[in-house]
Amino acid sequence: MKNTFLPLLLLILTSCASQQESKTKCGSVVCTDEFIMIPVKIISSKGHEVNFKKYKVINMVTGKEVRSNTWPGKENPGTIVVADDSHLRTFPEKGTLLQLQITRKDDRVVKADFRISGGKCACHVSKLAGPDEVDLDQL
Repeated sequence: MKNTFLPLLLLILTSCASQQESKTKCGSVVCTDEFIMIPVKIISSKGHEVNFKKYKVINMVTGKEVRSNTWPGKENPGTIVVADDSHLRTFPEKGTLLQLQITRKDDRVVKADFRISGGKCACHVSKLAGPDEVDLDQL
């Protein structure tokens, strides 16, 4: 019995050591399988129909456009997705500044700023700052 106990103990100890070595800098992180989107509702405080020509989301640090999944579509025409989990690794943990730019039918541009975080160790993108609604009549 003693002869089989020692090899078994050594096997257990070495397997525990190898698990500890494989941990990342993030430590133990348990994430959900959800796909998170950060939406913003587009409204008209004057009661007009919510209609606009186009919109874009600009990463103010890089100057590049951030393209999200086109989830809202016909089901939620008054909602725009500012960012989603497909951008998770491109945003730093401390957050980055994104600007939503909506071109109205009269070519005037309505802007709203957001701070969105992500990062290598994050499970999902997160809105740190920014409105829940953008009023097309705010000009």
